[in-house]
Amino acid sequence: MAANTASAAKRVPGSWRGSRSGVQILPPPPEAPKVANTGENPFILEFPIVGAPNDLWMITNHRRIREHRRMTLLLDVLLTARIDLQTRQHASFWAEIPPAEGTSGNFESRWLRQHFWAPLGAPVTDALSPPAAERLAEVESEAYYRNVGNDGSPLSVPSDLDESLCRYRDLSAANKSKFDRATFWMDVASRQWTISVSSSFASLVSAIEALTDRGTTHWVLCEQCHADRTHEVPGAKERFRSFLETYAPGASLTKRRSQMYDLRSGILHGSDLMQLDQDLAFGFDPSDFNENELHRECWSITRLALRNWLKKSAGQLARNP
Repeated sequence: MAANTASAAKRVPGSWRGSRSGVQILPPPPEAPKVANTGENPFILEFPIVGAPNDLWMITNHRRIREHRRMTLLLDVLLTARIDLQTRQHASFWAEIPPAEGTSGNFESRWLRQHFWAPLGAPVTDALSPPAAERLAEVESEAYYRNVGNDGSPLSVPSDLDESLCRYRDLSAANKSKFDRATFWMDVASRQWTISVSSSFASLVSAIEALTDRGTTHWVLCEQCHADRTHEVPGAKERFRSFLETYAPGASLTKRRSQMYDLRSGILHGSDLMQLDQDLAFGFDPSDFNENELHRECWSITRLALRNWLKKSAGQLARNP
């Protein structure tokens, strides 16, 4: 068993353990720094790995870091609260330091490095740690995913979380690689939100595209340029729409799906930016409002489609061992 820290957009006062997956969520140790209000709440994530012989610790630690990243990004899709991990590239930035509590001093600005550290204990053990006295609430899955947002309540989990983790574990190597790419782009969409709404939106579409299969490519003669050109059927836009119709049926109208892909294409090909990135958004501007709604809608159906793809892919594996 391996362990590492992660963070959640909600408090983690208790533990949860998957009896089949071997994954466990634990609250941070008492001496760990904590967030006063809303923010990145640290917790400990334990998960199974295949260890190398004792004299090959670097290989075991590499597997621990790699699996921790996979499990964290997977939980970011399976849980309604944002689940995050520290990246290898630590950014530095200007930070506002409040005055000491009980004093009337002024705020102070400091150039700081983004990093979190807390006592973790042994990073690799033979068994899971004992669970906490308090348990995280398990909510029936349909009700769980209807309640999105941060209402101040602690972290909870869907009733089928252990089953979903096992579905991921049992994916074929090719499908697991595809799903890992999809969860990567979901994570990037969250990270880019404060920098560029356009990039965040394009990353959501990339998460969908990571799970689509390429079409059939053939050569056609272009009558205008009188040259052979490659043609793919179905094209990228149609694959995107078809995927959402399969894995998020009814969650978005066909016209809206086309608008999502058209906006994504304009962003990635350099011909468009969302209004907010151009500082053109002001008040209740109709075009800005429509783009924001499109982004929220794309975020919601992308998470839904990823979960449904995982469920159906695991079901196909069970039927075709």
